[in-house]
Amino acid sequence: MRCAERTLKSAIWAITAAIVGLSATSRGYVLEGQSWPAGTVVILQLSLGNPGFTLQDGNTSWNDAVAPVANMWNSKVQRVQVAQVLNSGVPCASGDHLNSVVFASTIFGQAFGANTLAVTYYRSSGSTMSEADTLFNQAQTFDSYRGPLQFPPHGFAIADIRRVFLHELGHALGLAHPDTAGQNVTAVMNSIISDQEVLSADDIAGGESLYGAPPAGTPTPTATPGSSPSHLANISTRIKVGLGDNVLIGGFIINGAQSKRVILRAIGPSLAASGVGNALTDPVLELHDSGGVIGSNDDWQSGSQAGEITASGLAPNDPRESAIIATLSPGNYTAVVSGSHNGQGIGLVEAYELDANGTRLVNISTRGRVGLSDEVMIGGFIVLGGNAKRVIVRALGPSLATGPNPVAGALADPVLELRDSSGVLVALNDNWINSPQYAEIVASTVPPPNTMESAIISTCGPGSYTAIVRGVNNTSGVALVEVYDLDP
Repeated sequence: MRCAERTLKSAIWAITAAIVGLSATSRGYVLEGQSWPAGTVVILQLSLGNPGFTLQDGNTSWNDAVAPVANMWNSKVQRVQVAQVLNSGVPCASGDHLNSVVFASTIFGQAFGANTLAVTYYRSSGSTMSEADTLFNQAQTFDSYRGPLQFPPHGFAIADIRRVFLHELGHALGLAHPDTAGQNVTAVMNSIISDQEVLSADDIAGGESLYGAPPAGTPTPTATPGSSPSHLANISTRIKVGLGDNVLIGGFIINGAQSKRVILRAIGPSLAASGVGNALTDPVLELHDSGGVIGSNDDWQSGSQAGEITASGLAPNDPRESAIIATLSPGNYTAVVSGSHNGQGIGLVEAYELDANGTRLVNISTRGRVGLSDEVMIGGFIVLGGNAKRVIVRALGPSLATGPNPVAGALADPVLELRDSSGVLVALNDNWINSPQYAEIVASTVPPPNTMESAIISTCGPGSYTAIVRGVNNTSGVALVEVYDLDP
C-alpha cells in the first residue's frame, strides 16, 4: 500500500514555481513502480457530492467539476482507459477493490498533513495496481476555476479541484512527483499546486512510458468540421464465461475493399489483479469465420505468434491469457472465449485494429449470460476519427429464445445503458417500443425483434463508450448486446 499527496502553496511559492519553470528539463517524470495491466478500464467511483454553492466554472456538483479529467488522461495514453461512475454513493474503504473518489477527514484513520489537499492511496500486488482511492481533505478550501491560482488577501491559494484531481489521477495511473525526486520540470505531477492546469509534455511522456501513446491520428474528443470520417474501433465485452451456450461469443463485421489486421485478446487473470471477483483463471480463445475455426490460442506466450503479439504492444498481461493476430478479409467473424478444462468466471474479449486503412468494423455484438453485480454484460467501443458517429445499440433477450436455433435461458427483459468515457449516462432504455426514439429506431431498419428488448440511437463524438446490459428486477439470463454503424 502506498499513498501520494498534493500540497498547498502560498503566494511566495507561486512566484518561485513560475521562475523555476523557465529552466524546466524535458524528461523528468518519475514512476511509482506500479501500473495497471494493459487493456484495463480503471473505473472511478465519484462520490464527492455538491458544494452547496455555484462553483466559478458554473458547476454545482464536485463530481461534474472533475469529470473532464478522465478524458485529459485518456486522450494521451493507449493501453489503459479511465471510466467514471458519477454520484456513485459507494462507501469508500481501502481493500474493497473499488477506486473511490471522496472528501474525507482522514486517510483511512491517519491524519492529513497540515497543507495536504488530497491523497491517492493505492494497493498493488507486486508491480500491478489493484485499487486506487483518492481522498480530498475536507478541511481545505476548494473551488473549480481556470487560469492562474487565486489567492485570498492572506494565506494559501484557493485549490482548483479539477487540477488537483488531474494530478491525483496521475498517481492512480502510476506516476510520482518529479520535483521531490530532484527533477526540475514543469508538470501537473509536481508535489505543490501551481498555475499548471493541463498536462505538460513531461506528464504526457510519463503516461506514455507506462501505457504507450495513442496511435497516430487518434483524435481529441472535439470533432472538427471537414476532418476524416469516423469509425468504430477497439471493441470489448466483459461478462461471466460459463459452459455450453453460456460461453462468451463476440461477433464483428469487417466492411471494405481491403483486408483488416487485428489482434483479438481473451483476458481473465488480469481482471482479478484489477479487483474483479471470480475472474476466469485460464481463458481459451477461438476465431471463427462462416466456415468454422480459423485460429485458436490458449496461453499466448506458448503460441507461435508470441513474438508478433509482443511487438504489437498489446500483449496480455498474464501468460495464461490468450491472443490471436489475424489479417481478415471483409466478412463476418466470431470470437469465442471459454475456460480451459471447463473453467468458469468473468472474462473479457477484445479486438484492436492494427492498421489504419479504409476497411472498417461496422457491427459488433456479444452474447453471454447476464448476471448480477460484476456479472452484468459490459460492452465497450471506441469512435475514432474527426467526426461524430451515429450508432444504434441493442440489447436482445427474448428473441434469442425463438427462431431456428433457440437459446435456453434467454434474458426475459433486458435494460440498456449507454455511458461515455467519463461515466456520464448518455441514454437509458427499457423496452424500445416505449422509447421517445421509437420512430427513429424503426427507421434504422434494425429495431429489436421483441418489444421487451432495448435500443438506443446516439450520435457519438470521438472517444470511448460503454454499453451495460442488466436484467429488469435483478433477473439473469443469456443476452446479446450489439452496436451498428448507421452512417453510410
